[in-house]
Amino acid sequence: MKLKYNGLFLATLAAMQLSGCGGGGSNDTPNSIERPDPTPIVFSPISIKALEQNKCGNLPVIADVVFHQANGTFISSEKTQADGQFESNIPTNAQHVSFVYRSETDTGKKYLQIQSVLNIQNGFDVDAVVFANYDQCGCSTIDYDLETLRAESPDSYLHGASIDPILLREAPDKVSLCTDEQQQLLFTRFEGVSSGGLFDTSAPATVALSDTQFTAQGTELNFGEHTFEPKELITLSSYVGNTNVYNEHVNEARYNHTSYKDNNGLLIFKDLNTVNYLSTTRLQESTAFGVSVSTNSYAINKVNDEGQVTGAKHITNNAELVRGYQILAESLADESASDVAVINFSSADERIDAVTFTLNWEDAHQGTSRWHFITDGNDAIPDLSFGDIIPEDKVTPLEISMNVSLLALNSDLSFNDLREVMIEGQESFEKRVESKLYDGAAIFSIIAKPL
Repeated sequence: MKLKYNGLFLATLAAMQLSGCGGGGSNDTPNSIERPDPTPIVFSPISIKALEQNKCGNLPVIADVVFHQANGTFISSEKTQADGQFESNIPTNAQHVSFVYRSETDTGKKYLQIQSVLNIQNGFDVDAVVFANYDQCGCSTIDYDLETLRAESPDSYLHGASIDPILLREAPDKVSLCTDEQQQLLFTRFEGVSSGGLFDTSAPATVALSDTQFTAQGTELNFGEHTFEPKELITLSSYVGNTNVYNEHVNEARYNHTSYKDNNGLLIFKDLNTVNYLSTTRLQESTAFGVSVSTNSYAINKVNDEGQVTGAKHITNNAELVRGYQILAESLADESASDVAVINFSSADERIDAVTFTLNWEDAHQGTSRWHFITDGNDAIPDLSFGDIIPEDKVTPLEISMNVSLLALNSDLSFNDLREVMIEGQESFEKRVESKLYDGAAIFSIIAKPL
């Protein structure tokens, strides 16, 4: 299914080059791609569970399972059961599989989601393949009653009950917050001493706050001296189970302000059994030829109970990275090529374990559509066809946007095993933590969309 209906990909390349991303590209011939042996292994098993996910949780769904030959030709399709389960044998002439899910929101908006997995001829077994549930969960309105806490700790600041910290002696009797999380971490802070607590926010409620509820002592993060890049942001995210109970952001102005180290540093609360990750994000944006291009570089680190953070190295936006994108853009624009896309970022950074490639478009027939691949960073995506599941004459993109992400993960796994762990990790945050893939990970994303 070739979605080559505009100049997005080459225009993106031009925008990257005009913005100076990665210096100049190279005209060297790219490394040859080692294609897997197309000879299938007879009766290799496939086992998955299809789920739909949003903030409310996971629900099993019926999805189409489509098998393709090595060149992308449609072979056959089956469906998952009502409980989302699917177990079968891979057809003897199949090398690729796609999972296709259609949904419609309460307002009647249609969505098409495709996840294609290449080179599964030796078998494919994951706990879950997760699709987005686009119905909104809504949020719970929590009214925090501050009267008692204000009388007990008038000089303290309360964090988490509103966007900005609240100086309690100047606080109103109540503040309201609408949250879509099941729990929320609040803490008080005064003269370097901080105390935190977890509060149930799963349903609308009035919560009267007092000192007795803040029992956990805070530990200030120590990630050394930090020099900010332009448009860089530091984010601390704290989780309990699968619930994101707290987020806080630090920009250069806040970090360099005298109050940051004296009384405003980032905190964790180990006695609350939170799992904490610190990430740094570097953003660049440019426009050219009617295309908006943004690049996001992430470095993600798990914070230990002592507040120590080991800084992961960012993926560098260099000439080899731009050359990899050039290979991709030119392959996407080549109508005569047998492959839809050539992924070759093998020289961009030796740490890269995987490259994800996602196309998004609006379609008169299919609605809002998303097609996602996980590759090993040196692969070719064939022209996959879907038979009657997605008839090609019924795919009419109005505009296409694209996301390419390079991932350097904390893993020594083979790519096939890594890919399965990555897919399974979509099911829950706890599974992502268990995988340890993002403990010291670096991710570089290129997002391009028409203006």
